[in-house]
Amino acid sequence: MKDDTALSRQGPASATRRWLEGVCGFFAALGVALFLLEALLSVASIAGRAVLRNAVPGDYELVRMLSAVGIAMCLPYCELKRGHVLVDFFTLRASARLKRFLDAAASILMAAVAFLLAWRTGVGTLEIRQYQETSMVLNLPVWWTYVPLAPTFALLGVAALSNMMQWREPT
Repeated sequence: MKDDTALSRQGPASATRRWLEGVCGFFAALGVALFLLEALLSVASIAGRAVLRNAVPGDYELVRMLSAVGIAMCLPYCELKRGHVLVDFFTLRASARLKRFLDAAASILMAAVAFLLAWRTGVGTLEIRQYQETSMVLNLPVWWTYVPLAPTFALLGVAALSNMMQWREPT
Protein backbone atom coordinates (compact mmCIF):
# COMPACT_ATOMS: atom_id res chain seq x y z
CA MET A 1 0.00 0.00 0.00
CA LYS A 2 1.32 3.42 -0.96
CA ASP A 3 2.05 5.99 1.71
CA ASP A 4 -0.40 8.86 1.06
CA THR A 5 1.64 11.28 3.14
CA ALA A 6 4.69 10.66 0.97
CA LEU A 7 2.64 11.32 -2.15
CA SER A 8 1.15 14.50 -0.73
CA ARG A 9 4.61 15.79 0.20
CA GLN A 10 5.71 15.36 -3.40
CA GLY A 11 2.91 17.67 -4.54
CA PRO A 12 1.37 18.36 -7.92
CA ALA A 13 4.71 19.27 -9.48
CA SER A 14 5.94 15.71 -8.90
CA ALA A 15 2.74 14.24 -10.30
CA THR A 16 3.12 16.42 -13.39
CA ARG A 17 6.75 15.39 -13.71
CA ARG A 18 5.81 11.70 -13.46
CA TRP A 19 3.11 12.18 -16.11
CA LEU A 20 5.64 13.95 -18.35
CA GLU A 21 8.13 11.12 -17.82
CA GLY A 22 5.46 8.65 -18.90
CA VAL A 23 4.62 10.59 -22.07
CA CYS A 24 8.28 11.10 -22.95
CA GLY A 25 8.94 7.41 -22.26
CA PHE A 26 6.06 6.45 -24.56
CA PHE A 27 7.44 8.64 -27.35
CA ALA A 28 10.92 7.14 -26.84
CA ALA A 29 9.46 3.62 -26.97
CA LEU A 30 7.79 4.49 -30.28
CA GLY A 31 11.14 5.80 -31.52
CA VAL A 32 12.85 2.56 -30.51
CA ALA A 33 10.11 0.57 -32.27
CA LEU A 34 10.83 2.57 -35.44
CA PHE A 35 14.54 1.76 -35.09
CA LEU A 36 13.71 -1.94 -34.75
CA LEU A 37 11.47 -1.76 -37.82
CA GLU A 38 14.29 -0.02 -39.65
CA ALA A 39 16.74 -2.77 -38.63
CA LEU A 40 14.37 -5.51 -39.81
CA LEU A 41 13.86 -3.67 -43.09
CA SER A 42 17.62 -3.39 -43.59
CA VAL A 43 18.17 -7.08 -42.81
CA ALA A 44 15.40 -8.07 -45.21
CA SER A 45 16.83 -5.85 -47.92
CA ILE A 46 20.40 -7.08 -47.47
CA ALA A 47 19.28 -10.73 -47.33
CA GLY A 48 17.11 -10.20 -50.39
CA ARG A 49 20.02 -8.64 -52.23
CA ALA A 50 22.34 -11.53 -51.28
CA VAL A 51 19.96 -14.45 -51.76
CA LEU A 52 17.40 -13.33 -54.32
CA ARG A 53 19.43 -10.58 -56.00
CA ASN A 54 16.52 -8.27 -55.26
CA ALA A 55 16.47 -5.67 -52.49
CA VAL A 56 13.42 -4.23 -50.78
CA PRO A 57 12.24 -1.40 -53.06
CA GLY A 58 12.69 2.00 -51.49
CA ASP A 59 14.68 0.70 -48.54
CA TYR A 60 16.95 3.76 -48.44
CA GLU A 61 14.10 6.26 -48.39
CA LEU A 62 12.21 4.25 -45.75
CA VAL A 63 15.30 4.05 -43.52
CA ARG A 64 15.85 7.79 -43.94
CA MET A 65 12.25 8.58 -42.98
CA LEU A 66 12.17 6.15 -40.05
CA SER A 67 15.52 7.43 -38.74
CA ALA A 68 14.42 11.07 -38.74
CA VAL A 69 11.23 10.32 -36.84
CA GLY A 70 12.85 7.79 -34.47
CA ILE A 71 15.64 10.17 -33.47
CA ALA A 72 13.23 13.04 -32.92
CA MET A 73 10.92 10.89 -30.79
CA CYS A 74 13.77 9.99 -28.42
CA LEU A 75 14.84 13.62 -27.83
CA PRO A 76 12.17 14.57 -25.23
CA TYR A 77 13.06 11.61 -23.02
CA CYS A 78 16.76 12.36 -23.36
CA GLU A 79 16.14 15.99 -22.39
CA LEU A 80 13.94 15.09 -19.45
CA LYS A 81 16.55 12.68 -18.09
CA ARG A 82 19.31 15.23 -18.78
CA GLY A 83 20.99 12.74 -21.06
CA HIS A 84 22.43 15.19 -23.58
CA VAL A 85 26.19 15.51 -23.80
CA LEU A 86 27.59 18.25 -21.58
CA VAL A 87 30.94 19.89 -22.12
CA ASP A 88 32.02 21.24 -18.76
CA PHE A 89 35.54 22.31 -19.67
CA PHE A 90 34.87 25.98 -18.85
CA THR A 91 32.69 25.30 -15.81
CA LEU A 92 34.78 22.56 -14.24
CA ARG A 93 35.71 24.75 -11.26
CA ALA A 94 32.51 26.82 -11.19
CA SER A 95 30.25 26.80 -8.16
CA ALA A 96 27.28 24.45 -8.02
CA ARG A 97 24.96 27.47 -8.06
CA LEU A 98 26.50 28.81 -11.29
CA LYS A 99 26.31 25.37 -12.90
CA ARG A 100 22.62 25.07 -11.99
CA PHE A 101 21.99 28.56 -13.37
CA LEU A 102 23.73 27.67 -16.64
CA ASP A 103 21.73 24.43 -16.81
CA ALA A 104 18.53 26.44 -16.39
CA ALA A 105 19.61 28.89 -19.11
CA ALA A 106 20.42 25.97 -21.42
CA SER A 107 16.99 24.47 -20.71
CA ILE A 108 15.31 27.77 -21.60
CA LEU A 109 17.31 27.93 -24.82
CA MET A 110 16.45 24.31 -25.62
CA ALA A 111 12.75 25.01 -25.00
CA ALA A 112 12.82 28.06 -27.26
CA VAL A 113 14.50 26.16 -30.09
CA ALA A 114 12.18 23.16 -29.63
CA PHE A 115 9.03 25.30 -29.77
CA LEU A 116 10.40 27.11 -32.82
CA LEU A 117 11.05 23.75 -34.50
CA ALA A 118 7.56 22.53 -33.55
CA TRP A 119 5.97 25.62 -35.07
CA ARG A 120 8.01 25.57 -38.28
CA THR A 121 7.68 21.79 -38.69
CA GLY A 122 3.91 22.11 -38.34
CA VAL A 123 3.82 24.85 -40.98
CA GLY A 124 6.16 22.82 -43.20
CA THR A 125 3.97 19.74 -42.86
CA LEU A 126 0.96 21.66 -44.14
CA GLU A 127 2.94 23.10 -47.05
CA ILE A 128 4.45 19.75 -48.07
CA ARG A 129 1.00 18.20 -47.90
CA GLN A 130 -0.42 20.97 -50.06
CA TYR A 131 2.28 20.48 -52.69
CA GLN A 132 1.77 16.69 -52.60
CA GLU A 133 5.48 15.94 -52.56
CA THR A 134 6.23 12.21 -52.68
CA SER A 135 9.29 9.99 -52.23
CA MET A 136 11.14 8.99 -55.39
CA VAL A 137 10.90 5.19 -55.38
CA LEU A 138 7.73 4.34 -53.46
CA ASN A 139 5.79 7.56 -54.15
CA LEU A 140 4.92 7.81 -50.46
CA PRO A 141 3.62 11.23 -49.39
CA VAL A 142 6.54 12.96 -47.68
CA TRP A 143 4.28 14.86 -45.29
CA TRP A 144 3.49 11.63 -43.41
CA THR A 145 7.05 11.69 -42.08
CA TYR A 146 6.55 15.20 -40.71
CA VAL A 147 3.29 14.55 -38.85
CA PRO A 148 4.86 13.18 -35.62
CA LEU A 149 7.66 15.76 -35.62
CA ALA A 150 5.72 18.86 -34.53
CA PRO A 151 4.18 17.22 -31.43
CA THR A 152 7.53 15.61 -30.64
CA PHE A 153 9.36 18.96 -30.75
CA ALA A 154 6.59 20.53 -28.64
CA LEU A 155 7.07 17.74 -26.08
CA LEU A 156 10.81 18.40 -26.17
CA GLY A 157 10.08 22.04 -25.31
CA VAL A 158 7.84 21.03 -22.40
CA ALA A 159 10.53 18.63 -21.12
CA ALA A 160 13.13 21.40 -21.30
CA LEU A 161 10.83 23.77 -19.39
CA SER A 162 10.28 21.09 -16.78
CA ASN A 163 14.04 20.78 -16.34
CA MET A 164 14.33 24.55 -16.11
CA MET A 165 11.77 24.61 -13.29
CA GLN A 166 13.99 22.26 -11.28
CA TRP A 167 17.18 24.30 -11.61
CA ARG A 168 17.27 25.20 -7.94
CA GLU A 169 17.33 21.55 -6.93
CA PRO A 170 20.80 19.96 -6.93
CA THR A 171 21.06 17.17 -9.49
